[in-house]
Amino acid sequence: MIIELLSDNKELAVTGQDVVRLFYPDAEIRLVHAGECEITLKVAVYADGQFIEGAVELIKGGIFTAEQVTANMKSLPFPDDLRNNLKRLVKLALFRLLSKYTGQPAGPWGILTGIRPTKIVHRLLDEGWRPDCINQYLTTAYDMSKDKAELLIDIALRQRIYLLSEKEAGELISIYIGIPFCPTRCAYCSFPSYPVENGTKLIEPFLEALACEIKGIGKAVKAMGLKVQTIYVGGGTPTVLSSEKLLHLLDIINNSLVSEATVEITLEAGRPDTITIEKLKSAREQGVARVSINPQTTNPGTLEVIGRRHSVQQVADAVAMARLAGFNTINMDVIIGLPGETTADVENTMSAIAAFEPENLTVHTMAVKRASRIIEAKDHFKAAPAREVEKMLYIAQEAAVNMGMKPYYLYRQKNMVSPLENVGYTRSGHECVYNIQMIEERQTVIGLGGGAGSKFVKAGTWYLTSHYNPKDPDVYISRINEIIAMKVDKLRSFD
Repeated sequence: MIIELLSDNKELAVTGQDVVRLFYPDAEIRLVHAGECEITLKVAVYADGQFIEGAVELIKGGIFTAEQVTANMKSLPFPDDLRNNLKRLVKLALFRLLSKYTGQPAGPWGILTGIRPTKIVHRLLDEGWRPDCINQYLTTAYDMSKDKAELLIDIALRQRIYLLSEKEAGELISIYIGIPFCPTRCAYCSFPSYPVENGTKLIEPFLEALACEIKGIGKAVKAMGLKVQTIYVGGGTPTVLSSEKLLHLLDIINNSLVSEATVEITLEAGRPDTITIEKLKSAREQGVARVSINPQTTNPGTLEVIGRRHSVQQVADAVAMARLAGFNTINMDVIIGLPGETTADVENTMSAIAAFEPENLTVHTMAVKRASRIIEAKDHFKAAPAREVEKMLYIAQEAAVNMGMKPYYLYRQKNMVSPLENVGYTRSGHECVYNIQMIEERQTVIGLGGGAGSKFVKAGTWYLTSHYNPKDPDVYISRINEIIAMKVDKLRSFD
């Protein structure tokens, strides 16, 4: 299907695309008149200083359908933010018109198609809004369900004690370190990741370049009077490194980045088939307090389909080793909506997870990304229907509650198998501070290593710019001095 989405203001057409995809996920959307289309959507905005309006016309076969949404500027929480208010009204008019036209509800999140919906709640809390007023605003201004509004507010209130003041945000940063190697590449993966069997020759020079970056950024951070609050060693799979290489890396991290202000170091040990007691003991001795062991599912058939070469027993062994090594905070990830899985499969996985008694649980709704093998061979991977995925997510949510956990961070992704969310759950006192800072974007986070992203945040205004390291290890290695210099310049400009 071809759909035209037209406007005199191209920005309005661009911003409406995500709403159209909620109803027509496989359609080709054109932002210029082409003539060969099934549906034409025309969007416009009107403003007279007091009232603003978003308007949409749908034309099919010469028949017109229209929808308008009007707002009084004085009733809006941020009346000076005219541009974003107009974009919201256009999306709302599109959403309501297409809901009526297609006869299908587009999910509980309404027009909130962004990655970080909790940021809206934090902004309203900053303005002194009460939770009940925020709930009413979210359900009316974004057409989201009451349940999702309550979830956002609950998470935001739980996060508030971890958000930095303007002064703290000018003094504390976090660090992400990316190791872009894995035992194998999972079918759903879109992260920078290279099978270790094909990248053995790259590991040593990559680690040398990474050591230069860690030391260079560590030196600059100290010279600027900054301190590192949290460190997250992710990937890829960092535990694909040998015990000696992992210990050496963690030693460099400790000597270059860690200070009395560092409250948390996390190690992503996502693949149970890469975990040994020696690696875990070394990590614990180097100050790592939180480890992530990610089964994704405990159904052997699914593990084989998605390309994870580990057994359920290896997951159990990895958890036992982590406890033996002294870890008191273990995170486990699961993915809802994996190819071929049913609600019964999810129930089995959550039952197994409960037996492992982790302190953190991250529940992902599967997102089908362009860079994944699933999208390359989509005919061989059958995703569950959206309604079934909603049931699966509810099963995981109930399991987390039964394990004594509460939601503490949330984000969304494009191309999810159902327009839902990813939620991190935690037992009291085991919140991952890095996850909160990364999602809420009120702290500068410097990404080091392969494909790692950096977010430079201006304290107080929370103005943000992003930069990404090269994904290809060869390019990263060859450009390491340039990469370090760029980050130091960025840090100085935001200092």
